[in-house]
Amino acid sequence: MQVVSMLRTTQNKIYRQGIANPNELAEGFPTKPEELFGYQGLILGSVEAAFFTTAQQQLIKDFVDRRGGGLLFLGGRSCLSDGGYNIQPFGELLPVNLPNRKNTFQRNFVPAELTEAGKRSLICRIEENSEKSTAHWEVLPYLANYQDPGTPKPGATVLARVNVAGNRIPLLVTENYGRGRSAVFATGGSWRWRMQQPLGDDSEETFWRQLLRWTVSATPSRVVLSTKNATLEDDGQVELRAEVRDNVYLPTSAAEVQVHMVAPDGSAEEIPLRPEPLTQGVYTAKWNAPKAGLYVAEARAKDGTHPLGKDTWAFRREDGVAENFHREANLDLLRRLAEQTGGRYYKPQDVSRLPSEIVYSEAGITSRELKDLWDMPVILLLVLTLKSAEWLLRRRWGVV
Repeated sequence: MQVVSMLRTTQNKIYRQGIANPNELAEGFPTKPEELFGYQGLILGSVEAAFFTTAQQQLIKDFVDRRGGGLLFLGGRSCLSDGGYNIQPFGELLPVNLPNRKNTFQRNFVPAELTEAGKRSLICRIEENSEKSTAHWEVLPYLANYQDPGTPKPGATVLARVNVAGNRIPLLVTENYGRGRSAVFATGGSWRWRMQQPLGDDSEETFWRQLLRWTVSATPSRVVLSTKNATLEDDGQVELRAEVRDNVYLPTSAAEVQVHMVAPDGSAEEIPLRPEPLTQGVYTAKWNAPKAGLYVAEARAKDGTHPLGKDTWAFRREDGVAENFHREANLDLLRRLAEQTGGRYYKPQDVSRLPSEIVYSEAGITSRELKDLWDMPVILLLVLTLKSAEWLLRRRWGVV
């Protein structure tokens, strides 16, 4: 993972670190999609919203929404509400609703604590064991400052909080947005987790490594290859699907897409993908995996002679497993089915009672049909015979 940073030293001067060549970010923050979309994540800290032009602000939104990149907001004197980030599109990108006030950044010592979601999150896992990681968080040094980020949005997840005199304020909040994701880490004082710990403690380093990895790891490339299932069971039919985007990450159906398929025995085959007529930028092909084993597919897309990118996907065919899928008895389900249908559940040792306990039951599906008497001649004749016999007897006895 390569980190490229821009540090504003004066109002019109920046200091660049981690650049790949002298021309990278030479003109400051990118103003074109081709420049910004080359990165996978973006971190904004200690810079006010007004630093970015209107076009750059929209470009940041497109970076998350269309590019699928990660955006991390940090706390500080010129961040969040104090930095004027209540405006759009930042207000839409943030996973929190910022307070409508200034002076939300406070220089006080506060302890950080994990939420239940944070205890399960890999971002906050600073020990290999989750219980040890939670215990380690409880003894981390106090943060040197904090910032009130406001209230989390309905789709956001709060991973950590700070305890301010019994009032718990969100510290680390994440949320998905469009094809990407955004997060807020509302402090500038996590350096104390490094400086106030023993020399061999790398909890702060581990936390930041995992937070940065979360920011960039799920960012898609311009070509994304996939299949419906990663495992084929007794059936080699597979549908290959590739999403292809151009240099500014807009879906394109003008590309040429080929999949290089490597079979388990090492043999290879080229499979052309065709554009879907109703979905822009999607290419598909149906193919049959003839043998059991692991298949590795590499999709490559190009627009004329210009390559757009590539992606690799692996899937596996396994034979003789479909009939063994979920062979274990689901006892709870069987008992519920018996109760809901008016039946009974028998254990193997109770099967001997089955013949004597089989009785007629209206459980299940039944059908009743009503007919008039004249539609049943035998019954009709029987009824007429009985009524006639009754009349004759009554007349003989003088009753009628």
